[in-house]
Amino acid sequence: MKNTIILGLLVVLQVLGYIALSHGLHQIDAGNLVNPLDMFAFGVQVFASPWVLLGVLSLIVSLLLYLVAISRLDLSYVLPIVASNYVLTTLVGWLVLDERVSPTRWVGTLLVTAGVLMVGFSNSAKNPPRSPRPSGSSARHKGMGS
Repeated sequence: MKNTIILGLLVVLQVLGYIALSHGLHQIDAGNLVNPLDMFAFGVQVFASPWVLLGVLSLIVSLLLYLVAISRLDLSYVLPIVASNYVLTTLVGWLVLDERVSPTRWVGTLLVTAGVLMVGFSNSAKNPPRSPRPSGSSARHKGMGS
């Protein structure tokens, strides 16, 4: 149950982070960023935006949850579940940010969703945790010709 909550929060915080970043950055005029002074002014605007800061904070917390998740579960399980953020980000971008999503992009989104569901319903996450592999070369070669 804890792992499900961690994965759910991880995905939600990633989606929130991406949406907040997009919203915040669309409010900032990028202008012509060839001039170093323009780049500096853009950087100041970026770091002064509460939306950008919310997005960065959300993504930092999601990274910490990701580290917890891959320390507890198989990476081959976690990564496809985390990929559900693509689906949710597309949906939230369409609903909240009023982005235009082409039919081709929706088909791709549905394919990702199908893959996430297939992995989510697999039992690979239910495997007992592996014990850490012993270090040292003798442990790696144990049972190989000895």
